[in-house]
Amino acid sequence: MQIVFLRRPKPKSFEYKPLYYNEEKERQEKRRQELEKAGTGDTSFMRGEIDRRWRKVDRQNRSKARGANLLVYLLIVALLVYFIFFV
Repeated sequence: MQIVFLRRPKPKSFEYKPLYYNEEKERQEKRRQELEKAGTGDTSFMRGEIDRRWRKVDRQNRSKARGANLLVYLLIVALLVYFIFFV
């Protein structure tokens, strides 16, 4: 056994891998697995996929239109209140 006074031990390495949850990536992986299970020849699956996308776009368009309609109604009510009380 050697006795060495000037030798210092190497520092311990730090190996931390942070956990990160990406919901969008999880959804994409799930969809990819479903597509692989279904195969390319399953037309009913493709119809369902197209229908799902159309419903999503339709829902988004309706919510935008609902917000625009509410704004128009509030503007009309504000104008009526102005004309009734101030003119």
